[in-house]
Amino acid sequence: MASRVRTALILAAFVAASPSAAQDASRVIPPSGVIGVQDAMLSPDYWIARTASPNALLMTSGEIEARNRRSFATDPNLVDLARIGPTISRERVLDWLKSIASPFTTPPVDANGKPIDRETLAGAVANEDADTIPASQPARYGMAVRRAQLRIYPTELHAFPSIDSLDFESFQAGILFPGDAVLMVHRSRDRRWLLVQTWQGPAWVRDRDIATGPTAEVLGYRGAGPFRVVTSSKVRTVFTPEAPAVSELQLDMGANVPLAQVPPDQPVNGQGPSQSWPIKLPMRADDGTLRFVPALLPKSEGSAGAYLPLTRANIVRQAFKFLGERYGWGHMYNARDCSGFTSDVYRSMGVILPPNSGAQGTSPAFRHQLFTAADGKAARLKAVMAADVGDLLVVPGHVMMFLGKIGGQPYMIQDVPYAIFRDRAGQLHKTKLNQVSVTPLLPLLYDDNHTYVDAMTSLVHVSAH
Repeated sequence: MASRVRTALILAAFVAASPSAAQDASRVIPPSGVIGVQDAMLSPDYWIARTASPNALLMTSGEIEARNRRSFATDPNLVDLARIGPTISRERVLDWLKSIASPFTTPPVDANGKPIDRETLAGAVANEDADTIPASQPARYGMAVRRAQLRIYPTELHAFPSIDSLDFESFQAGILFPGDAVLMVHRSRDRRWLLVQTWQGPAWVRDRDIATGPTAEVLGYRGAGPFRVVTSSKVRTVFTPEAPAVSELQLDMGANVPLAQVPPDQPVNGQGPSQSWPIKLPMRADDGTLRFVPALLPKSEGSAGAYLPLTRANIVRQAFKFLGERYGWGHMYNARDCSGFTSDVYRSMGVILPPNSGAQGTSPAFRHQLFTAADGKAARLKAVMAADVGDLLVVPGHVMMFLGKIGGQPYMIQDVPYAIFRDRAGQLHKTKLNQVSVTPLLPLLYDDNHTYVDAMTSLVHVSAH
């Protein structure tokens, strides 16, 4: 997740409309500030109706599982926790700490734009208490009991690259979802933070968000019996005063939650289970150990008894469930950022993507086309025009998803901070989107002189074998 923070300083998610998508409309800037998009385009059915073979199965569940295994075996950005241990050396832990360090070329600022002094930053680093890491320690596993923020340093301090970049919190390193396994390797000086290794790399997490448990229980949680997969953008468990730890707990799209084995005629936390799915959730006992307790997921909430089939129609439907959700760097604001958006969409179909845009563009387990300075715009444009629904277009610091073409012009859905384009007179326009949006691609402005197509480093065919 450290790469997310490093790319925060260079992220430039600029959107523009294609002048040839609607020649007359492109001369006039609509009230929305985003040219080339009509209200009809904000429905998944609009794009599914224009998609070839929308319900064709692109990969079977067995093929997806095989590729997920290949991802963890070959992708350096994914971590197989079961392969770590049984002991962990001090040198290895220090390497993990070093990998997430985030040096600043200029002093970061707080939410009010005030520079954060060196003493405050030094205090966050000192709280790592690195000198007390033992020479060797046994592998100890834990589990996230709620949606838990991952941090670069063990601190609640919020730091930003500049007053103009308050949507990119420099110490935010991602998210753990309820039930995510972690390897616990160190505790901060103030005892409030744990340094953990996760499936997406090392980070700090608040101690109260993690429960310690036996290896088999932690690593086997999501493979135990029948489950429900969250298919809505997010759901919440039923409110229950009897079990506050699992009351109104947020579960995000793609969450895989085991069903609880409870008698169908017996109340669960004071409520009958007949209108809900009884699910088994982790909680942290008073002594910090892991317990599993039943909770209820209403049947009115979006979930399924298996991962959704990987089809073009499902890719579009799942992506549009996030339409209008606020941009949330590293899954902040109970939301997600550009790579979190693409990851969660595909997670609902059982596909595991790396946790950041750069890694999604280069993962060895996926078929992709890479572009370097030696490749001209024509080669990049040819690849874009041949893209399939759900393909990912990657530029430095940003990723977007291909929706289809209208009038021969490509359109994307993306979690994007700004819409910036030049009108036909060459004047620059900038619109704050800060949300999941449908946008045309051409000519997407990556900077003042280059379009997104110019800056494209990879086109990823996620649904291809």
